[in-house]
Amino acid sequence: MPDHIWSAQPTDRQLVNAIARGDSGALETLYERHGLPVLAYLIGQVSDRALAEEVLQDVMLAAWQGAARFRGDSSVRTWLLAIARRRAITARQRRGPLEAPLADDIAADAEAPGDRLDVLADQAALRAAIAELPPDQRETLELVFYHNLSGTEAAEVLGVPPGTVKSRLHRAKSLLHKLLRLQENADA
Repeated sequence: MPDHIWSAQPTDRQLVNAIARGDSGALETLYERHGLPVLAYLIGQVSDRALAEEVLQDVMLAAWQGAARFRGDSSVRTWLLAIARRRAITARQRRGPLEAPLADDIAADAEAPGDRLDVLADQAALRAAIAELPPDQRETLELVFYHNLSGTEAAEVLGVPPGTVKSRLHRAKSLLHKLLRLQENADA
């Protein structure tokens, strides 16, 4: 039974405080709220859904064990992603080197079947170009554009200064533009 019955939707910070007091229901709510975005991030990091799901369980266990030490210097989502990043690095080291493709969740709003095929081809070209990026640029791009973290939040997750995030994004966008132009010229 939960230690606290919420009169309204609890904030993430309230959930972490409740978890620190041993409220497993709060952990469940936190998981429901952040589990899918963290899983999507992990799939991108370890390239294997089953392994990503295992790592997600490790992340939630670490959140349970570390809730009392959460100081609130960052958002709870940023804290969870930072834990996820460390756990993913460990999982990759145990498993060996793998490419880390971006999660396959780019939405398309094409109406005609031919348009849909063009959009799918463009998405495939973009995913291929993103896969060519250096890992630090690819991960930074994913955190900012696919997980909607601010530059400061991405910097916290990555453990780098915000300026490094900005420069990685700039280099990633520049390289993506170049790679896509090269691919376009090769297809012509």
